[in-house]
Amino acid sequence: MQRAKNQALSAWMHDQGVTAPELAERVNDALLSLTGRRGRLDERRIFRWLSGETRWPQERQRRALETVTGHSARALGFAPRSTAQEGDVQRREFLAVASASALPARSQVGTGDLARLRALVDALAQHDDAHGGSRQLEETALHRAEQAHGLLQRTVVSLRVRGELYALASDAATTAAWAAIDTHAPGRAADHLHRALALAGMSHDPVSELRAWHNLSLLASQEGRHADALAAARAARDSRAARRDPLLASLAHARTAACHARSANRNGVQRSLGYAEQAFSRADDRSRPRWTHFHGTGELNGLAAVCYLRLGQYDLAEYRAHHALAQLSPELVRNRLYYTLQLALAQVQQGDVPRACASTDHALTLAGPSGPSARIRTLLTEFRTHLFAVAPAEPDARNWLERTTPTRPGR
Repeated sequence: MQRAKNQALSAWMHDQGVTAPELAERVNDALLSLTGRRGRLDERRIFRWLSGETRWPQERQRRALETVTGHSARALGFAPRSTAQEGDVQRREFLAVASASALPARSQVGTGDLARLRALVDALAQHDDAHGGSRQLEETALHRAEQAHGLLQRTVVSLRVRGELYALASDAATTAAWAAIDTHAPGRAADHLHRALALAGMSHDPVSELRAWHNLSLLASQEGRHADALAAARAARDSRAARRDPLLASLAHARTAACHARSANRNGVQRSLGYAEQAFSRADDRSRPRWTHFHGTGELNGLAAVCYLRLGQYDLAEYRAHHALAQLSPELVRNRLYYTLQLALAQVQQGDVPRACASTDHALTLAGPSGPSARIRTLLTEFRTHLFAVAPAEPDARNWLERTTPTRPGR
């Protein structure tokens, strides 16, 4: 019987430009972080994964590979040989410090275990920054939430560790919700966020709570519930985390500005953007969760561009979008794609068709062979609509519309 090649893992390696020896080294490094002992994988082991010879790697190798890629083993094309081999219980096991086996019931969870789980949750945010939301990211984030929550049910933990585990579970659930928001799955996103808020409340961690409120505001905006979106943004703005940390206050004020823009409240936009920039100017270099790293001057300018675009101030939107793209960190590929399309929308609304089409082409290049998320596809549809309305007969517009027309099934 001919073995089926692992196309999913091969596609991930191709998209990332990672060779077999490089992947082996990354997995070995992840094993060191997870278990305290560096792995011994080489390119021959990776080739066995790619060829289908190895259908289900050893558990330690699977977890290390998931840490490196941000995807679950199943999403990477692996599958257990039997249901009993990898059931739901095994999926929730957490790797111990030395042996990388599941923590036994009534064992003690220490700071090392928390650090390893935090690294796994942080890897989700890093993957999201580079690739945006996906169903695979959502499922992996839910798995991490189950790992953290499962430890609370099966192990002995101190009060401090208990709070941190609840916070980790909340962060992972919020990441799952964001992935669902990015793929336009509002029902699943709402379920994840309600769970995230409950977990944040049990953690007594104000930062996790702020993050959940922030994403609830995003979800409500996506669904057109503008009053709910503003209320959730204000809950984040008035939270303990925002009062204690100027950077988080800046993030909450910027989200509030976006809500005001949805309602065409120019004064509210100006006021909230001003507060966001003032708060950001006071931010220090304190240690923060990995998910906050996206919020910088580039993000502030990008959010301002979105606000001005919604208010019809297209020249200001273009100005802010250019500044955002110049200031965004290189690893924030998803945000760069999003704000490049905002730039294109501002340009087409001003009748600058050649530059608008060029900006959109650049966004499509950033999306890569895997294609854009549902949220980005919505922006592309919006751009197509505006381009057709502004200049349907202009050669640049006609050429762009013709070569980017989605292919219909059967054609």
